[in-house]
Amino acid sequence: MTAAQIDGDPPPGAGPLLGHHALVYSSEDDFLRCALEYVRRGIEQDDAVIVATPRAAELTAALGSLADRVEVVDERFWHRVPAWTIGGYARRAERSARGGHRLRVLTELRWDDPETRPDWESYEAVVNTALAGLPVDLCCAYDTTAVDGDVLDTAHRTHPSTIGAAGVEASASYVPAADFLAARPPRRRLAVPSDAMRLEFGAAEIPAVRQATLGWARAAGMAEDAAQEFLIAIYEIASNAVEHGGGRGVGRFWANDGRLCCDVWSAEPIVNSLIAGYRPPGTAQERGRGLWLARQICERVTIWNENGATVQLVRSIASD
Repeated sequence: MTAAQIDGDPPPGAGPLLGHHALVYSSEDDFLRCALEYVRRGIEQDDAVIVATPRAAELTAALGSLADRVEVVDERFWHRVPAWTIGGYARRAERSARGGHRLRVLTELRWDDPETRPDWESYEAVVNTALAGLPVDLCCAYDTTAVDGDVLDTAHRTHPSTIGAAGVEASASYVPAADFLAARPPRRRLAVPSDAMRLEFGAAEIPAVRQATLGWARAAGMAEDAAQEFLIAIYEIASNAVEHGGGRGVGRFWANDGRLCCDVWSAEPIVNSLIAGYRPPGTAQERGRGLWLARQICERVTIWNENGATVQLVRSIASD
């Protein structure tokens, strides 16, 4: 495989375009061969290169003296929640662009948590929309000995191209994000218990909602900083319900297996609900900030457009 085969950059004059590749490998040698070509190409082009993979130590050792040109980040921290990761890409890309560099990231998700797996499968599709137009090239590694066939199928359907022994090839299975997400089964909804705290509100009651939910989070044992942060997410979604959802909303709040959960209902459905809140809002963007902030803060944000719209927020009580 030649370096040119790993080049994910746009052609001259095309402007900054997103590259999103799946690196499918079956052995450490296979991984290193493909990953080294990808990373070295970025170094040659003076890209800002980040590596967030469990095999970072092996990769940097193989890079030798070039290793100091690569920033290694803990992949579990980098992949805290999907929207937080997307936000990290956007912030790093903008910072790199100011210095005249493109961002290039070699990354690898762990697929061992069935609870979060649907969110990360959706993330791989959403990236193609959320980061479109930014100077970012992402290479997502998949170990065929560690993931099942469904995950590999998702990789081929959510990445426009793949990197393997034959180099970079267009994925014949790739489908646009909207089509991929629309074909997926709805996210499982956490049941609201009968003793959940219920608050009806309009604009005048938003301050009371803030006070009630802060007391609820504190009483559940959430640390003060985390409670204040979770409150921001609740406030943003409640405010959206009032401003865009018909003037009033209903919130229900409860604890579930070490997590705090919140449902906020409003009368109007949310437009583009499958991808709403994933794209980083621009400085001139007036709408979309509430869901974006909520997705940054919460471990799970799910939207159902049934009889209006319900947004469910979930965050661990013990979260940092």
